[in-house]
Amino acid sequence: MGRFDISPEVAEEWRGKYRSSVEPHVEGEVLAVGAFRPTGAGTKMGISKLQLGALAYGAAHKLGKSRAGGLPGQFVLAVTPDRLYAFKYKTGRNGITIKEEAASWERAGLRVGTERLQTTTRVTLEWPDGEKIVCDQEGLGDNPWADDVIASLERT
Repeated sequence: MGRFDISPEVAEEWRGKYRSSVEPHVEGEVLAVGAFRPTGAGTKMGISKLQLGALAYGAAHKLGKSRAGGLPGQFVLAVTPDRLYAFKYKTGRNGITIKEEAASWERAGLRVGTERLQTTTRVTLEWPDGEKIVCDQEGLGDNPWADDVIASLERT
């Protein structure tokens, strides 16, 4: 197992934790829940390491947030048969705590695109009305919960 790999047992344990945290906040059966973030985390890290300044960092942050439809710096996406929800959350040792709903959308007509990057998978969500959200899976390496979300959405 690599440095960022997750055992199937741990993945299944956290699937349950994610689902139980989200269930009280959604209508319908929770099909999948996973952690995501706006794009640009790598760019912001590079800007910090190269000490290019707050202006460059702020611009990268603003661009990522804009591409993610204004969603917070970290969020979970929860999939039900009819809707997709985004929630602000906090991770703890015993699971996640849902802070507030950031957005929700009908799944009807949703198109999902993915692009594998060096350290994450980029996800593009597009609705027929022209709304578009681009975000990345949270973390480095395996993120089986975000993979579950993508698989559920692709079955739309």
